[in-house]
Amino acid sequence: MAITVTRSRVKEKCGISGTDYDSTIDNLIDEQVTVIEYAIRDEVLADSSAGLQATLELGATEIVCGEFMGQRLREPGAADEVCVGEVSLKPFRGVPHLFADAHRLPLGFAPGGDASDPFCMRALGWRRLRPYLKVDPAVPVVSEVLSGGDRNGLEEPL
Repeated sequence: MAITVTRSRVKEKCGISGTDYDSTIDNLIDEQVTVIEYAIRDEVLADSSAGLQATLELGATEIVCGEFMGQRLREPGAADEVCVGEVSLKPFRGVPHLFADAHRLPLGFAPGGDASDPFCMRALGWRRLRPYLKVDPAVPVVSEVLSGGDRNGLEEPL
């Protein structure tokens, strides 16, 4: 089944009520959903269970929302700071880096400071889709080997 991301859902998650960004959102949906579907394993896309479809669509929606909000932040004037006397208004710079190990972050958190994903929505979407992605042969597989024990119970039979 194809992943469906709707403009109304993106607008709802981004807190947009007008129609000013409809064409931008539609273009992002067309651009991003194709890439997302390509990254997901074929057998997962073929599965028609409602829970899996909802998970895939939520992850894809979050990715599109994160990209849209990142684009909005890059528009001229979006990151301007205003200072009046001792009062300073600064734009949101993203979620700060809360944990030392990015791979151990709870769902919903990503290392902060990423100007292209200030609300961590794109990272959240990709993290949600991680179990369903194709294996990337360029990424090394890490396996842990435990050592330091003795051979108790591992003797060869006589």
